[in-house]
Amino acid sequence: MSDFTTFEHAYYIGNYMSGILYGVELVMYFLTMQGLFRKKNNHNTPRSKRFFAIYSTILFFLITLDISVNAVWGENMWITFRDGPGGVPGWFVQNVSVWYQTMGSTSSVCMIFMGDALLLYRLFIIYGSSYYVIALPCVAYLAGLALAIIELVLAGKPGGNFFHGKTINFGTPYYAITISLNVIITGLICFRLLRLGKAVSKALGRESAKMYTSVASMLIESAAPYSMVGLMFLIPYALGSGTAIAFGQVWAKLTCLAPQLIVLRVVTGKAWGREVITQAQSNVEFMQRGSGGRSTGIELRTHTVTHGGTTLGDINNHPSEKWAGSTKSLSNSDMA
Repeated sequence: MSDFTTFEHAYYIGNYMSGILYGVELVMYFLTMQGLFRKKNNHNTPRSKRFFAIYSTILFFLITLDISVNAVWGENMWITFRDGPGGVPGWFVQNVSVWYQTMGSTSSVCMIFMGDALLLYRLFIIYGSSYYVIALPCVAYLAGLALAIIELVLAGKPGGNFFHGKTINFGTPYYAITISLNVIITGLICFRLLRLGKAVSKALGRESAKMYTSVASMLIESAAPYSMVGLMFLIPYALGSGTAIAFGQVWAKLTCLAPQLIVLRVVTGKAWGREVITQAQSNVEFMQRGSGGRSTGIELRTHTVTHGGTTLGDINNHPSEKWAGSTKSLSNSDMA
């Protein structure tokens, strides 16, 4: 770390931004719980409700732990022990590997891998339950997990430093693999949604399909902000810059916010799910078969559709549940 003052400024700014993002997570968590357990929620089975409730609660607990540890550590560094031997820099060197700081780092790593696991599942769903698509990302996921464990062990040893020495030698490839995985998944999901978005728009009508095809929908489904901030953290971290801590704290909170947003969309029936994906894909394939592979139109099988009332990303995927709402039957001439 080249400049401890830079680190202090970055840590303070990161804590401040983390507090704001924690407030956002607090609101989303209670919205998710409210959506899960209200009587009118028929989008999810009891089993999926339990899963989402437990998943969201664990995320909320981990981000609370991370926020609390950073607050206590900053208080001790700047207020309680600021006049100790060596001042603030001396206290930092002696306590950078203190047990509760390691616990906070562990909570961040847990959030990262919980969020990545959900993204892998969403990638699996959005690509029509294809195991081939998630094979390489799963290998990267496991490699990142192994490196993360090594990093935490090194950082937690007496004299260990999360931002320097051997820890950063393992931390850099760990974050590089994890963030690259996020970027790849984001790109694959965006590509898939853009490709299927036109078919869904024609099936449901442009206005009704907005909750699936809008820019905001694609950013949330692909966790794009999570990936972008991850890149902003990786570069200064690899260079050993003190500014990395600010981006790292924001990124750590987005590892909770990004999957929570996806869960909230699933709970409210606005997320892409198997039935929407299957129907859209069948329409795209029909278009590609027309006139020697050239798109001449689209023919939709008549079925019922609910906008905002499906199990569109349900972990349990109960396809027997029908979509209720307006239907639209289109012929080749209608879409030509």
